[in-house]
Amino acid sequence: MKNKKIELLLYKSFDSELSKEESESLNKELESSDELRELYSQTSRIRELAADSASYGINPFFEEIVLKKINEASTKNSSIPGMSEQLVHSFAKVAFTATIVLVLLVFYNLNKGNNLSIENALGKSKSPIEVAFDPTFNLIWTQI
Repeated sequence: MKNKKIELLLYKSFDSELSKEESESLNKELESSDELRELYSQTSRIRELAADSASYGINPFFEEIVLKKINEASTKNSSIPGMSEQLVHSFAKVAFTATIVLVLLVFYNLNKGNNLSIENALGKSKSPIEVAFDPTFNLIWTQI
């Protein structure tokens, strides 16, 4: 298109009324230019098609539906888990292993001792400081 002013006048003619001078200059150019006539016919066809398709309308929740589909597609295609997912997965492994170790230690200590006391189960006995300052400690152990 040689003259941008004429092209702008052409587009303006579709949306609003032109002044008498603008209309005359546009008509004169349309008569003389095959390229401008082709642009006019293409533009009018596009506008007609757009006007026909506008009658279908858009679903009121169109935006939410599209965003939901985008989010679903991005989570399906994501092969790298996020930080929170990695922490949950790691914690589950550590917690399971710690539970197994704790159960094994409890059974070992219960089998090692002859009674089912908490001290034997946890492998804990009174510390030497408690022995030194507890006057009843020697009495308990000497009577058994």
